[in-house]
Amino acid sequence: MSQLIPKYLPEEDMKTLYSLQSAVEKNTTTVTCMGLYNHGKSTLLNTLIKDFEHTTFKTADVRETSNNKAVEHGNVIFVDTPGLNSREHDDKRVMDAVKESDINLFVHTITTGEFDKNEIEFLHSVKNHWGNPQEFIERTIFVLSRIDKADGESDIANTKERMLSQIDDIFKCKARIIPVSAQRYTKGRLEEKKSLVEKSNIEVLEAMIDEISENVKESIMQTKKNRLEKGYNDLVKKLYSKVQENKLEVSKLKNERKKFQDSLNQDIQKVETTLKNMHAKLGGV
Repeated sequence: MSQLIPKYLPEEDMKTLYSLQSAVEKNTTTVTCMGLYNHGKSTLLNTLIKDFEHTTFKTADVRETSNNKAVEHGNVIFVDTPGLNSREHDDKRVMDAVKESDINLFVHTITTGEFDKNEIEFLHSVKNHWGNPQEFIERTIFVLSRIDKADGESDIANTKERMLSQIDDIFKCKARIIPVSAQRYTKGRLEEKKSLVEKSNIEVLEAMIDEISENVKESIMQTKKNRLEKGYNDLVKKLYSKVQENKLEVSKLKNERKKFQDSLNQDIQKVETTLKNMHAKLGGV
């Protein structure tokens, strides 16, 4: 049976199904990171997986992430996404990743102040196209990055307050916002400076990810099962569609064969008639 599958279903579709099945069996949590280009997504992810050399997720000045990249760390699969509105179709890639995510990290750098137009448009898109926008907020942590660049604690507090207000305007509910500094955390870990680690808030973020994962673990598992069932049903539909196409092709070939056979029979009859007429004429000589 397995040798027949590639004939009827694309390999990529089967990989997706196996991935969905693996997610249910291994009971991993998918954490998807999103945000504008150069807002610190990749740096944050490298910090969360303890890659202090920042080689796993690209953090170059030039735009590196054009596709979603997933890395498994412990029982968590971290997913990096393209920067919102960096290139055509990037927002769709991000939205697709979020729909397959269990927990979301929306990264926004403090150096730009409150959310900008592109971020607001994306959040409106989430609200307008999400089956349950409240679920998005419940499973999302808004990360205010690079707080080491802020002009004091008041700057952090004011920016956080404006962001909360913007989110409330869109979703009509309060959200989680955690100010963090990946730079402080990395320096604190490498130089064994506990105070820097604490001021970075990275451990607070990690604890919140664990808390959300624990609070909604039953919902997450049910979501994974629903995705697997949907993936299976989608492939069954594709397979059925392929079978119908093959049936039509067979029917078409049969019709063409019948037409050919009818035409051939007519030609044979004409030839036989011609030969009979020729024979009759020759016999009459």
